[in-house]
Amino acid sequence: MILAFNTFSVLLLLPFTQGLLFAILLMSKTQDRFYKSNVLLGIILLLLSIRVAYWMLGFAGWYDSHDAHTSFMFYFPFNTICLLGPLIYFYFLSVTNQNFKFEKKHIYHLWLPVIWAVVIVGKLVADYLCYFPFQHTVDFQFGTKGPYAEIDKSLVFNFISYSSLLFYLFKTFQSFKAFKQYAGDNLSSLEHLNYNWLRNILVGLGAGIVMMFVYQVLNWFRPLSYKTDWYSYMFLGILIYYIGLKGYISQNAIKPALYFAEDAMEYDQKFITDQCRSRPEDQNRRSSTEKMYLSTSGVSIPAVPLQDLDKWVDQLSLILDQQKPYLIPDLTLNQLAGMVNLNSVLLSKVINTGYQLNFNDFVNSYRVKEVLARIEGKQNKSFTLLSIALESGFNSKATFNRAFKKYMGKTPVDHIRELEGKV
Repeated sequence: MILAFNTFSVLLLLPFTQGLLFAILLMSKTQDRFYKSNVLLGIILLLLSIRVAYWMLGFAGWYDSHDAHTSFMFYFPFNTICLLGPLIYFYFLSVTNQNFKFEKKHIYHLWLPVIWAVVIVGKLVADYLCYFPFQHTVDFQFGTKGPYAEIDKSLVFNFISYSSLLFYLFKTFQSFKAFKQYAGDNLSSLEHLNYNWLRNILVGLGAGIVMMFVYQVLNWFRPLSYKTDWYSYMFLGILIYYIGLKGYISQNAIKPALYFAEDAMEYDQKFITDQCRSRPEDQNRRSSTEKMYLSTSGVSIPAVPLQDLDKWVDQLSLILDQQKPYLIPDLTLNQLAGMVNLNSVLLSKVINTGYQLNFNDFVNSYRVKEVLARIEGKQNKSFTLLSIALESGFNSKATFNRAFKKYMGKTPVDHIRELEGKV
């Protein structure tokens, strides 16, 4: 017997097959500059597919065949929950940081997966060395398993696995909030940042795993039928469809170079606090490591105390008025910092404090001013509003409309109608 096809097994076979397909497609994209996130998402899909395969094969008759197929059901590592948490977290880090790499500080995230691997291998070795051939009784599933076969499906093991996953989902959500702040403080264009995808994958995975956990808890207190438990696996199958299709599309979409790192943001805040408290002569005592960290475009620039805030606000305004760097559609904080000859950490603080805006809103406010100047000057009256917006540094009509309304309190169309009414 290979597979007994029926409604329950086939409906799980479809997402299982798709999950494997997209996992292979993603993990084979080794030449992509985002290959690390491709591989990690591929592994996540593979593990979710393996999880669904457990119930799929069970309904296909393997569990009750009482032969090697049944032994496979007990000893193959279908319970992959404890592996998903660290992988989701690492996937998020790799998507938001083009230079992400595994370091020594990440090793502690692997302790539970290592224990899981030891348990999986250990139960197989222990049962087959000490108890094989197995007794032909109900407790030993008619000679197909040993006493340790289901240790990875025990109450304690499942509780630890689900707790680990919930912890990592929470940790990743916290990082996601910090990432949104990073994007607003460092990028003038958020066109190609798919916030929704990063959020939805976290919400979807969280919902899918929580549902399976609820079914698991109910099963501990009052055993559920295989058909009732099937629905939780079907929900996970639907999640595989979404992650596979949307994830593959997202990985192939145009994305800006991102270098988000939470520890760097924490250092930035500490540095800014130190700058506010220290005297100018203390700035020269910083280590070479700190100075290089604060450099822009690889060129070390001396740190500047925030006591000179007004001077830097004036210099920044002068450069923006004369050179108009905001016309560059994908202008970044580092690029502007190089023009002002100030490190990016302090430039961000100058913008935040001097203008009460983050970098994204700050640059877009200048772009809106440029649009207003071109409209009211009437030198561009032969151009469409969208073409004027694009010439002013905006990347799309949607971004222009949002920025204009945020800055002016009304839509571009309403503003033009008011101008026409005054003529």
